Formats: sequence, C-alpha cells, structure tokens
Amino acid sequence: MRLFLRCTVAVSVFAIAAQMAQAAPRSREFSQAITAYYTADWAAHPVTATALGKHAGDAKLDDVTAAAFAANTARLHAMQTRLAAIDPAKLTVTERDDRDVLLGEIDRTLLQDEDLQSWRHDPNVYVGLASSAVFPLMARDVAPIADRLHNVIAREAAIPAMLTVARSNLTAMPPIFVEVALENAEGAADFFAHDVPLAFATGGTPAARAALHTASANAARALQDFHTWLLAAEKTANGDFRLGTQRLQRMLASDLIPMTPAQVLAAGNAQLARDRTDFLATAKTIDPASPEAALAVLDRDHPTAATLVPTAQSQLADLRRFVVSHKIVTLPSTDLPKVIETPAFARALFTAALDQPGIFDTRGRQAFYYVTPPDAKTSAAEQDKFLAIFDRAILQNISVHEAMPGHFVQYLYQQANPNRSLVRLLAGSYATTEGWAHYTEQMMLDQGLGNHDAKQHLAQLQDALLRDCRLVAAISMHTGTMTLAQATTLMEKTCFQPKAEAYREARRGTSDPGYFSYTLGKLMILKLRADVQAADGSRFTLAHFHDRFLAAGLVPVPIIRREMLGHDGAAF
Repeated sequence: MRLFLRCTVAVSVFAIAAQMAQAAPRSREFSQAITAYYTADWAAHPVTATALGKHAGDAKLDDVTAAAFAANTARLHAMQTRLAAIDPAKLTVTERDDRDVLLGEIDRTLLQDEDLQSWRHDPNVYVGLASSAVFPLMARDVAPIADRLHNVIAREAAIPAMLTVARSNLTAMPPIFVEVALENAEGAADFFAHDVPLAFATGGTPAARAALHTASANAARALQDFHTWLLAAEKTANGDFRLGTQRLQRMLASDLIPMTPAQVLAAGNAQLARDRTDFLATAKTIDPASPEAALAVLDRDHPTAATLVPTAQSQLADLRRFVVSHKIVTLPSTDLPKVIETPAFARALFTAALDQPGIFDTRGRQAFYYVTPPDAKTSAAEQDKFLAIFDRAILQNISVHEAMPGHFVQYLYQQANPNRSLVRLLAGSYATTEGWAHYTEQMMLDQGLGNHDAKQHLAQLQDALLRDCRLVAAISMHTGTMTLAQATTLMEKTCFQPKAEAYREARRGTSDPGYFSYTLGKLMILKLRADVQAADGSRFTLAHFHDRFLAAGLVPVPIIRREMLGHDGAAF
C-alpha cells in the first residue's frame, strides 16, 4: 500500500479553515472538558477508537454489561452538566458552536443507550460489535502485521463472553430485529471461520497463525451458538421497533434540526412527488413502454467482471477532471481512492463502499473504493445479472456519492484541516455526511456532468427516489402510520426498487430511522445554498460555497448555516 500524500491546498481553503478556527484565545476550561470527553469515550469504546486511528485499546472489546452502560450513561450526564456550566462569554463563537454540536451528540447517545436501550432490544448490536472489532485490523495496515494479528486474536478471544452477556441483556426484542440479526450472525460466523484466517494467511509466525485459527474458530462457534439462541428467542419475540413522535423529535433535535417529524415528512412527500414526476418523464425518453423497460436499458450497459475495477477507476479520474474544470470545489489533494475488488471477507457486507483511513491513523493512509465482483463460481447468466447493478450510469452516480465530490472529498477536507478542534475533527452529523454526498449527485448533473444524458439522469433520479422513500418510510413507520409491509410496497411501486431490495430497504428503516437524513440533508443544503447566493449576490460562486461548507467539518447543517450567514434560520 502507498501512503496517502497530501498535496498543496489552495490558499482559499486554508483561509477558510483559519477563519473557522479564529484568532481569539480559546477557553482552557472548554478545551479540557473536550479532551476529557473524548479520552473517556475512546476508553469506553475501544472498537470505535480503532476505527478512528486511536490504537491503545486495539486488543480490547467494548464492555457490554449493564453496569458498563450505566457507568457510561452517568459519564455522559456529568459531561452535559460540565459543558452547561461553562460561561458562554468565555468561549469563542466557534467554541460555542462546538459545544452545541457536542451536546447534541451526547443527547443522541443517551437517546440510544438510556432511553431506547438498543443494547437490551437489538441483538444486532452485538453481532455488529464482533465483526467491526476485527474488520479494521484486517483491512488496513494500521500497525505491523504481528501486532494486528495479536490484537485480532485478543478480541476474538473476548467474543464468546461478550455474546454470553448479550443473551442476559436482551429482552423484548422486535421480531424484525431478530430476523436481521439471524442473517448477520450467520454471515459473521462464516466471516470468522473463513475470512479472518484468510486475511492473515501469510502474516505473523506459524504459531501466531495457529492461535488465530483457534480463536477464529471459537468466535465462529460462539456466533453459531448465538444464532441458535436467537432462533429459539424468535418464537416469543414481541418488542416494538417504533420510536414514536417524541423520540423522533429528540433525534432531530440532537442533529440541531429545528423541525418536527410532521414537517420533515411533509417535505419528504413533496420531494418524492417532484422526483417521481421527473423520473417518469425521463424514463419515457428512453423507452416509452414503461419505467421498468427504461431501467432495463440501463441495466444492459454494464462492465464485465474483468473491466469493473478499471471502469470505476477511469470514472473517478473523469469525475476529478470535471470537478476541477467546472470549478465545483477546491480539492485539497489530487489524490483519488484506489478502486479494488471488495476483499473476500467483506463481500457479504456491501457491493460498493468507500473505505477511508481513521482520522488519527499515521500509517495505512490509502483510501479504497470497493466494488464487489460477481461470484466466479456462478454461471455466466448469473454473473451478468449481478453486474447489472453496476450499469455505467448507476456506477457513475455511486462514484459521485462515495468519492468525487462526495464522501472522499469530505475526507480530504478533514485531512487538510488537522488543527480543527476535536469536535470538528470527529463530528459526524448524519444529515451533513449523507446529505452532502446525496446533494452532489444532483448538483453534478445540474452543472453538466454527462451532457444532460437521459440515462444518467434516470440513474440519478432512481437513487433520489430511493432516498425519498427512506425518509417517508422512516417517519411513517416510526410514528405508526405505515407498516413494514406498506413501506415495502412504497419502495417497490412508488420508488421502483426491485422487490427483494424494496423489502431490505424498508426493513433497514426499522433499526435505522435516521436514514431519512439523506434527503433531509440534501434539502437543507439546497436551501442554504440559495440563501447564501441571495446574501452574496454577484460575489457568489458555487466553488466558494462548497469550500466553506466542507471547511466547517461534518457538523450539523444548521451550525454551518449559522457560521456562513451569521444567524440561524429555516432549514428549508
């Protein structure tokens, strides 16, 4: 692997970052509180710390006992009190915004761990913890291989006990949560039995590899046992996945979004109607017979298994040239993620994804863009059907979202501003992160990407419809006005998702209601852009708006609005 090399950044980006940082003296009291918060958080959640590039706890697994959750909840409440007690007059403007961001993040965690108590009701919390504890140490060269091998073995050794605690914690599980966990537990067991040893097949000493095989087999067996336990528990599972209006309101407030669930739903329904009308009109220009026939035209134009990776890499280079030539955003680096086939041990997890280094990692700096090839053991017809998910128009839209100028450019801005506060470095607003990536899909076409090709527009609109249906399904299911079956029908009939995918997408909303953030974030960014353009008048440029937006960090959009315009305002 080659190291990530940061190239010279345009002066305007540095100027924006400096402006955000401000020259005024920072509050020592606030700085100490922030450092204390994150230090304690990394100690309590070593698996998360590993992903961020903090590796002191790489051999440890999170403590999932009820006592640990109680202690962590008490710590968060104490930090809320500590932050609230700091005199705002002693803080810079940016520090006051940072405090709002962190208080929101703390409340979101308390909603999850203290109010909803997902650790008592969602078995996938534990299945996910097992897999995510090991995956970053396998996939990235974050430390010498002997050290990573040692840490993987240590974490695997802790998995059986962790799953035993899980069984004592879990109660009143929603049946749909059990269904998802059963699928994931089966995949995770296979992951540990086969893929973990494969990732270290040539690393470490023979003795270490033998120890890894033993630890991996034990972890796989523990997950199989957990799967068996879930099968029995499924028969009496009677929990309710719905959050209700008040908890949805709290979720929105934790991302500093000044809207009610009803307002969000109304905006989502309106956007769905607009996108569907545009989709149907665009489809007719490709094949007047039906929208499905038009989508079939797109499906037939896809790379082969052999050309999938080079096609995606070539698209990234083309997208970078477009971003530069059309002055979309100032790129802090000329680097691109390296497109590779999804590692064998991760192909059950996703078909395409960006894998970026942890913000604090000092080695293993290459960013990867994974695309999953068809299974070589399947027939030619089956492989061709699989590759249809990467038709050239859809693949380009995915690449815009994941890489250029989507998530990868967000990552570049993180790396280009290492002197940000810890809050800015580690913020991860769902609506800002996914809203930006989704916004760029439409914005790039608006700026001329694809020369207004109807097939490219249809691909973008199909993805937009999916995100619109996520918003409508999430709010509706969690306020009790739509069933899972109705949400599935919405995905399939209104938003043109394949039948199997429609169910998976609707089901995701039961445990991830925040996936309303894709469309919501996009709408907030579009409104902010319009307001900034009105304020700037003839001085407005798209690149300058994007530079300022990204320089703020992945903090909530209302914070970015406040810092761009000098005041709060309507989300959209």
